[in-house]
Amino acid sequence: MRRASPSRPRGAALDRGHGAVLGPVVARVLGLALAAVLVGCSTGPGSERAPSQGDTAYPRLTPACARATATGKPPVVTVGQLNRIVAGLDLPLWQAGDIGASARLPDDRIVWVFGDTVRGDGITPRIVANSMLVTSGLCTSQVEVTGRGPVIPDRADGVVHWPMSVVSLSRPQGDVLVVVSARIRRGTSGGLDFTYLGSSATLFDVAPGAAPTLRQQLDITPDSTAADQVNWGSAMTVRGGWLYVYGTRLPSKESFGRALYAARAPIADARDRATWQFWDGAAWVGEPTRAAVILPARGGVSQTLSVDALDGRFVIVSKRDGDLGNTVYAWSSDSPVGPWTARRGTRADFQDPSGQLKYAPLAHPGITLADGRLLISISRNTTDFSRLLTDPSLGRPVFAEIDRP
Repeated sequence: MRRASPSRPRGAALDRGHGAVLGPVVARVLGLALAAVLVGCSTGPGSERAPSQGDTAYPRLTPACARATATGKPPVVTVGQLNRIVAGLDLPLWQAGDIGASARLPDDRIVWVFGDTVRGDGITPRIVANSMLVTSGLCTSQVEVTGRGPVIPDRADGVVHWPMSVVSLSRPQGDVLVVVSARIRRGTSGGLDFTYLGSSATLFDVAPGAAPTLRQQLDITPDSTAADQVNWGSAMTVRGGWLYVYGTRLPSKESFGRALYAARAPIADARDRATWQFWDGAAWVGEPTRAAVILPARGGVSQTLSVDALDGRFVIVSKRDGDLGNTVYAWSSDSPVGPWTARRGTRADFQDPSGQLKYAPLAHPGITLADGRLLISISRNTTDFSRLLTDPSLGRPVFAEIDRP
C-alpha cells in the first residue's frame, strides 16, 4: 500500500520532480485515450456482458443492491452514518483500501475506486493494486472480476495501476465510466519503494443496476522515470460539455506542495486531437508544451486531489502544502483555471507518531449530507504492514465534512 511519510521513499517517483509539459505525441495519446470510448469505438479485451440479478457471469456485484429510493432521488445521509457503514463492512474482496475517488452514475448509484486493497483471509491474492465498490443508498456491493484480481488488471511485467480520479459520462450509445490511474512499478524494499511511470485511462461500460464492465485500457503517457512528468489525471471533472483533466507536478525534490496544471477536451468531439487544449496562463491553446501552472507549488496541493464543478464553481479539495501537509483546504474559482480563493477546511492529524497515517482528502459532492456541508474522505494506513493484515480496519477511509466554498 502507498503510504505518506515524512521522508522521501527511495525510487518513489510520485515524490520526485515532475515537469510541466507533455510532448506533442504524448498529448495526442492523451486525447485519444480518454476520447476513444467517449464517442464510440470497438469493444476491447475484457468487455463481458453485464450480469443480471443472480447471474454468475463476470464482472458481478455482490451483494446485489436494490435501487436506493423509489423516487430516484439520492438519499440524504450524515457523516456518522457513513463512518458506521465503513466500520461495519465485511466484504471478502474489500477489507481496506485507500484513495476512494467517487462518481455518481446516471442511475444514482455511486462508484468508488480504490488503490491497494486488502482482502479477507483465504482470498488469493490477499492484496491487489485496485478495487471498486458500488453503493446504492446505504447498501455496498463489491465488484468481482474473473479470477478475483484487480478490476484494472496488472500489466504482464508486474506494473500495477493505482486509481487517482474517476468521472461518469452519459452518452446516447451507453454510459461510460472513465478511471485514470497511475502506473506503478513496485520496488523490493517495502511499501515506500515504488516508481511512477505514467498515467493510464481505463474505460468501463455501465448499464443500470449492473457491474461496470471493462471496455478498454489505454496509456495516456508512455513509461518514463524522467523528472519532468506531470501526473495527468490526478483529478477530473465535467462541466458544460467539457472534460477537464488536471495534472500535478513536484517542482523539485525539496518541494512539498505540488503545482497544478489543466487540460480540456469537448466530450462530443474528443476523438479529434485538434480539439484538445491546454491552459497557457492566458488562453486555451493546442500546444501542450505551453501548459502553465494554475496553482503554484508553494502552499500547493497533494499528488492526488479532487476538482469538482460544484454549485456553479470549480472547487479543489486537497491537503495544503502537499502530501506532508496537515490541513485540508478548499480552493474555489468561477473558472476551471483560477484565480483560486483558498479557504481552510479542517485540520487533521495526518502525521501520527504511532504509525497511523492519514492522507489524500477527496471531496464527494455526489453524496448529499443532511446538514448541507461538503463530504470529504481521508485515506488511512499504517506503517506496520503485518498489523494492517491482522486488522484491515486500520486502512479504511474515514469521512469528515467541510463548509462548501
